Amino acid sequence: MSDSSPNIYGYTGSNWREVQLDPTTYALVTIPVEQHKLHAGSSFTLNWVVADLGAATTPTDMMTLSWKTPNTTTLIHMNFAVKCADGALLKFFEGKSGGGASPTGVIQSYNRNRGNSTASTILDVAGANASKVSYDATEFTGGVTLVDTVVDASGYATAFVEGVGRAENEFVLAANTLYQISLYETGNVPGRINMSWTEYANKTA
Repeated sequence: MSDSSPNIYGYTGSNWREVQLDPTTYALVTIPVEQHKLHAGSSFTLNWVVADLGAATTPTDMMTLSWKTPNTTTLIHMNFAVKCADGALLKFFEGKSGGGASPTGVIQSYNRNRGNSTASTILDVAGANASKVSYDATEFTGGVTLVDTVVDASGYATAFVEGVGRAENEFVLAANTLYQISLYETGNVPGRINMSWTEYANKTA
């Protein structure tokens, strides 16, 4: 009986290619979906930092990131992390009947595959600027509050999702919908919000 490595092939639609196997166990060599999306150029990120939340006036004692999802079948699979050097109130809103007005500006998102020029389909809160998110708009009212929690009252910087598995904290966002993350703290401490997401349509066949 031969103990040589087996050969497994997959069809690409035009060619047969050998599937890579681990040489010791003959297990299939795979990578996580998120890493595949990064390699494919459909993984994006942006970061927003406020040096002194207690000194913020627009909006008062608060930093916000607000955006709109595209009206397409391409869905945004969102994770975010926040940090604050003191206890801060974190909220994540879906939809609104009020608020979301007078943003200070927009932040550019970036493709995490730096050799890929594909831009994100995410939109600013007005739906006017592609691949950008609005910062420091007024807090949403009247929508669904998906997250409402206190982030680290102990005085140490703590992330909402860092150190926890992606699957437990990922949101698949609805199409053509407004969203906002807000971080509120009256103390003179810095705050940070990081957004990280992948974009792809569900398979239909």
